[in-house]
Amino acid sequence: MKHLICSIILFSVFSTACCQSKISYGINAGYTNAGSLVSNKRTHSYSFRSISGVTAGLFLEIPLVGGLSIQPEVNFTQNGMEAKHALENNWTTYRRNAIDLPLNIAYNITVGEGRIYLAASPYYGIQMSVNNNDGKFYDATTNPSDYGLGFNLGYKWNGGYGFFIGSNYGMKDMSVNENVKLYNRTFNVGLRFDLHQILKK
Repeated sequence: MKHLICSIILFSVFSTACCQSKISYGINAGYTNAGSLVSNKRTHSYSFRSISGVTAGLFLEIPLVGGLSIQPEVNFTQNGMEAKHALENNWTTYRRNAIDLPLNIAYNITVGEGRIYLAASPYYGIQMSVNNNDGKFYDATTNPSDYGLGFNLGYKWNGGYGFFIGSNYGMKDMSVNENVKLYNRTFNVGLRFDLHQILKK
């Protein structure tokens, strides 16, 4: 029954979008600044700082009614952090490469020669690899999956070009150490290219 209901909903969404003939697709790419939320009995002995990374992926935008649209994405994202013990000089780098699968629900407002959009999404992340330069603060092995909420604000010109800023708020403890809790936090900024519009020119 659950599969039937989901199939009906998906069919209705795609039917509405296809009738409007405004389904678009494209790519996005940008910069990430990641800093994890850490809970540990010894955190007072450590200093933390964020790390820089990249994000890039594909998106599909499906108009619904009014200014609402659904935008599923497949993104490569780097997140993690750096930590340093008070008695040491070297920073420990924790960097996680992952594939994130957000399902954005966006509201679009026409402004000037384009649209401002505000989007929120649940996302699911699949870990590809983890890099840890010394293993003293984190085990190099973390939970292979992640989930949370994402938020985006951006502008799309009618010509197919746009930009976005956003963040991911991880809700799953990524640490395999029972004494440490680790949650992903990522800020993103970048460009988006609606290939459906660009290639029509």
